[in-house]
Amino acid sequence: MVESVNIVGMMRIKNEGRWIDKVLRSMMPVCERIYILDDHSTDDTVAICRRFSHVTLWESEFDGLQETRDKNWLLSKIEERVPAGTWVIAIDGDEEIAPGGAEIIRRIAEDANAPNALRFHVQYLWDSESQWRTDGIYRDFHRPSMFRLIHGQRFHSAVGGGFHCGNVPDSGGAPRTAIRLLHYGYLHREDRVRKWDFYNTHDPRNHNEGYDPRFPERRTYPHIVQGDVPEVPANATLRWAGPISLEPLPTFGL
Repeated sequence: MVESVNIVGMMRIKNEGRWIDKVLRSMMPVCERIYILDDHSTDDTVAICRRFSHVTLWESEFDGLQETRDKNWLLSKIEERVPAGTWVIAIDGDEEIAPGGAEIIRRIAEDANAPNALRFHVQYLWDSESQWRTDGIYRDFHRPSMFRLIHGQRFHSAVGGGFHCGNVPDSGGAPRTAIRLLHYGYLHREDRVRKWDFYNTHDPRNHNEGYDPRFPERRTYPHIVQGDVPEVPANATLRWAGPISLEPLPTFGL
């Protein structure tokens, strides 16, 4: 059955029990329904999602890590349920829409001349929910996170195995907006170290993230754990970031 809706949400998530309640609550003011694919969570993520009447959740039947496959499967389910032209908010399970974002999203959805994809400003919370990281790429990172549904479009990844799949099927020149996402996934040191280990296990030869065949033992993605591990000191200047800089989180809305 095709629903008559203007804005829906879309998320592929795993083990986001610490954040998912506040994330969903930040989406509810604008999303008439939120579609979720859970990738074998072992915490209370699924139970929390099922508390929301406007959430449709599927538990993945797939094996192995393949982000592109998973997002295309979810996108096909959304296409079965909403008409082309519907706006889709596609964020991660550890990203909360900051105050003021809902009003901007509604204005965009009402604008017939709005582009088909738009970028949100991702602010990485660091060591405290009241501060964010502001050196290098962290200060000005904008990611496509909202798109107009065009049936037949699909997600793509430049990395083998569908790793690092974007949140929008075709971002082609997506302009920036003032919508902010508060990213909780790097808030705690132990989570950053865990993510660093994850990336070095699944994407160890990424040249953009520091892989050098002359030094195969050198670990990639060093900026994630800058100041957290002895081999990446806080005062180092890295390719994408550093020396590390932390600032109070802005409190403004629009």
